[in-house]
Amino acid sequence: MCHRVSMLRRINRWARVKSHPADAVQILTSKLPATYQPIIRPLIQRQSELFGVPQSAFIGGSASSYARSSFPPDEDVIDAEIYAFGSVLIIVCVSESLRLSHERNSEGEIVTTEEKNSTVRVTYAVPFVDDPDVAEFEKLLAEVWGEIELREPSSRSRRLREMAQGKPNTTRLPTEEERDAADALSDKSVRRLAIAIKSSSGLLLGDASKQIPPRERGRIDAIVQLLIDKGLVDTEIVVICRDSSAQVNRVATAEVLNGLDEQGIRCACGRPLSEEKHEKALSVTDFARSMLDGSAWLSVLMLQHLLDFGVPIQSVRMEQEYSGEEVDCVAEIYGRLVLFELKDKEFNLGNAYSFGAKVGIFRPDVPVIVTTEKVGADARDHFARSAVADRRTRRYATEDPVGDGGIKFVEGLDSLKAGIEGIVTEIAGAALAPQLRAALSFSSATPAALLAAWAGVERPPKSE
Repeated sequence: MCHRVSMLRRINRWARVKSHPADAVQILTSKLPATYQPIIRPLIQRQSELFGVPQSAFIGGSASSYARSSFPPDEDVIDAEIYAFGSVLIIVCVSESLRLSHERNSEGEIVTTEEKNSTVRVTYAVPFVDDPDVAEFEKLLAEVWGEIELREPSSRSRRLREMAQGKPNTTRLPTEEERDAADALSDKSVRRLAIAIKSSSGLLLGDASKQIPPRERGRIDAIVQLLIDKGLVDTEIVVICRDSSAQVNRVATAEVLNGLDEQGIRCACGRPLSEEKHEKALSVTDFARSMLDGSAWLSVLMLQHLLDFGVPIQSVRMEQEYSGEEVDCVAEIYGRLVLFELKDKEFNLGNAYSFGAKVGIFRPDVPVIVTTEKVGADARDHFARSAVADRRTRRYATEDPVGDGGIKFVEGLDSLKAGIEGIVTEIAGAALAPQLRAALSFSSATPAALLAAWAGVERPPKSE
């Protein structure tokens, strides 16, 4: 079975149980329909056949070497299985922890008591945006362990809290109106016209086509209508004096103009306003100003993509200031701190120095530059030189402060969704690795166990 994974999400669920039934994972496998294909037990069986040794030489052979790096430090994985369910990979790890407490009894003697906790952890590797339909699986799992209820671990976002230093998160879900407007403004020609209207404090409709590239002017009517439909632009009537060609008034509709005539309001030249030249004009709404100022539309797109790819909103902070630095977007994704710099223009050398300072202050695991244009060659050269110098200064460091050691670039809005998807997928893969290692360790024998089993196998005598 082979699936092409374009994205990846990790979903964790767990439950504390009183105890594990004997052969609990084996019982679960027997209850599951054939649509759930176990991986660990068939691997063990095949290796057992190839080596010619009992399966007991493999099961859980090296689990302890992985369990302690994959789970809380006091837990040991005692059994595991991996199931392929369509395109979803399900990892089940059964673990136990033993806690010792020392207290003095009434006679002053130190008494040691033991407390054993048993846990079932389920991890789903999901290569699509929507949550998988695993109700059947969780129902059967609950039957094996006595009607347990799996729950998701609380999102702690430790790195994000440390960075925020107690500052509240003001990030909110974008409204449908904001999402629609951001989608419209992601079209460069639509955005250029909206900015031109905003900059001119109103633009005659006849001049609108001059604000976009010649190759796009054939769709000017559609662009204008889109801006109107999304609540970004209003239309109005501009009154132009026939004598001076100056704009003398603006009204919302022709009906308002007729009302002004009835009130005796005239142009400076003496004519009624209705007799002067009239042209339709475009003006931006207050909503449009809020979306264009500071490229807020780009922040809305960025946030929506993160939410779509499974990053909870409480793990994202948009347009906030920390340690005297303005931060466009920072997110904690599966425990890794990701710093995003958003630019609605080419990212140049000056921007590179500023972003480099932020990376030095916040030490993100993954620094990312998102630009609607390109990252300039001078900025790329600066980052390359800085990376070489940083590697030299950290020659003997035990930890890489920026994860894979490089800044990621997302250039052009056409690449935004795929770029964010790729970053989330890469981090999800790294977050899934410990659970997979812990489960796969049950299909690998330690050399000692394998050799001991091999030594005990009876072999036919050699022929004379």
